[in-house]
Amino acid sequence: MEEPKETAARSSIKGHMPEDKTISTRRRNLVLGIVNLSHVFNHMQSNMVSILYPVMMQKLGFGYFAIGVLQTIYQLSAMGFQVAYGVLARFLPRAVLLGIGSIICGTFYAATGFAQNFAQIGVMRGLSGVGSSAQHPVGSAILVSYFQKARGRVLTLHHSAGNLGAFIAPVVAGALLLFTDWRTVFYVAGIPSILIGLCYFFLRETVVAADEIKSKKARIQASFHDYLVCLKNRNVLMISLIQMVGAAGRGTGINVAFLTAFFIVRLGVNVTTAAGLLMVYQLSGLLGPLFIGWLSDRFNRKAVLQLTLLGSTFATLSLLTHQGITPWLLLNLVLYGCLIQSRGTLTQSVVSEAVPSDQMDIAFSVYFFIGFISGPAWTFLVGWLIDASGFSLAFQVVSVSYIVGMLLVFLTAWRGGGVDPFKETAR
Repeated sequence: MEEPKETAARSSIKGHMPEDKTISTRRRNLVLGIVNLSHVFNHMQSNMVSILYPVMMQKLGFGYFAIGVLQTIYQLSAMGFQVAYGVLARFLPRAVLLGIGSIICGTFYAATGFAQNFAQIGVMRGLSGVGSSAQHPVGSAILVSYFQKARGRVLTLHHSAGNLGAFIAPVVAGALLLFTDWRTVFYVAGIPSILIGLCYFFLRETVVAADEIKSKKARIQASFHDYLVCLKNRNVLMISLIQMVGAAGRGTGINVAFLTAFFIVRLGVNVTTAAGLLMVYQLSGLLGPLFIGWLSDRFNRKAVLQLTLLGSTFATLSLLTHQGITPWLLLNLVLYGCLIQSRGTLTQSVVSEAVPSDQMDIAFSVYFFIGFISGPAWTFLVGWLIDASGFSLAFQVVSVSYIVGMLLVFLTAWRGGGVDPFKETAR
């Protein structure tokens, strides 16, 4: 049976990508392990600073507003540079981009330990964020290329690996501070990312579509053309906006900044108990998306996304009803962590299904830039609302953000099934 022309063209495009039939299980698992391990250390480092900042404040003499500035510098550099990798993937293999990024991230994270003033810390955090920026768009693209029939599951594992890093960060930072000072913590914590970065260079990757587009000028022109195509793609744009409008669910941001304070003020608990409640939320955000990602691969992904957004609204509002620590509060935190953190993996899966393989890097660059660049703005807005009117109004605004996301889902055009629309129909 002759293969349809459209299908043949897509198969030709996929010829530049690793295929399930030609790549061994051992190699796929190696890629999965290295990418996820680097994501663990990436999030562990970015979340350890929440423990280190108070110690640094006392030593270097800066205040809470300065902490907010440092966090904003890091987030803007880490999220803003994500848009560039659609072009860079046309010139360098994905594994090389991830390796360079991981080395830069670890090097400047470790160099933060040498900083002598606020300005130097800001520079180091910004440069470390530049290295960190490769992890999400390029890491997601390389995983999808190796696991095209299990996109939801591998993207969920990638997301959960980052949540694992956030979960262990306070424990690692606190344990290291028992034996050494904050400068040495930065030195030690930066080493794993450098080592993982070197491991990436042992993965032999080719440049996407390198055989089809020879000249540098042609590759740049093709990249900008693909950016326009992805921005005109209703699914890519709307799914990116769904991730953008949601207040939480990016791994860092308002939950890391304000949940602990919410527990202390609203529940009247001490900081140790509040930290324990925060770990319940983080553990739920680690495990829950694994199950929800599995569901989305087997049932209607659009319906699963809608239900998680609706559940996020109710789980957020329900937090305001608790007056003390009860089993219902713990259940609420479990549901909150599961639902809030699942939005990212579900939206990434939809983006991976919205474009052919040769546009995957561009699509993820657009998605992560649009979807994540709003994180610092949400942090500032929620902080301002808490100062102005308290937690109730802030959490109500946060809950409405998921309703807006649900409305945007109705504007998407994808079929909603957990399947690959570009999968060959003729064999």
